[in-house]
Amino acid sequence: MKNILEGLNEQQRQAVTATEGFIRVIAGAGSGKTRALSHRFAYLVNEIGIMPANILCVTFTNKSANEMKQRIRRLTGDSDTGYISTFHSFCVSVLQEDINAVQYPKSFLVLDNADIDAMLKIIYEERGLTLRHMTFSKARDMIEIRKIFKDPEYYEHMIALPLDELRQKYQEAVEPDDIIFWGYLYQQKKCFGLDYNDLI
Repeated sequence: MKNILEGLNEQQRQAVTATEGFIRVIAGAGSGKTRALSHRFAYLVNEIGIMPANILCVTFTNKSANEMKQRIRRLTGDSDTGYISTFHSFCVSVLQEDINAVQYPKSFLVLDNADIDAMLKIIYEERGLTLRHMTFSKARDMIEIRKIFKDPEYYEHMIALPLDELRQKYQEAVEPDDIIFWGYLYQQKKCFGLDYNDLI
């Protein structure tokens, strides 16, 4: 156990060795959260006897997930690192199991900014919008803000409305924000695409 706790400060040791209740670590960037989580994984496996397959570790970036896997391999001496991924990757794997319940295929698309911009280009061309109305970057931000804060029930429209009705909402929209938002939801459903906000 000595090498698992080696190099950790007192707060990190507490986080690593606690076995009862929920553990929450709040700390700034570069303060050792990934290190503490890696050591906690090793402690749970090597000292407590928990199987790696019963541990889920999620992080924000692929870089952090890969770094965590490498650290865990070094600490445990085993290549089994359980399930370590980004939040988005974990959500994709969960969605793939049951997404057919909302009439989406398991091979749904995960949309990145380039995909979203391609959809926005179609919307702008169809509805006569220009970048003077809103740049693609601002349109992506507006869509994100609207999905999270202004219209959090948007997913019900995406899932429940038939494609024709979603297209009608898009065609009937008058304000640029509404045109872009409903056009984007229509384009998403048309290609069975989900963006990062939808995944979470």
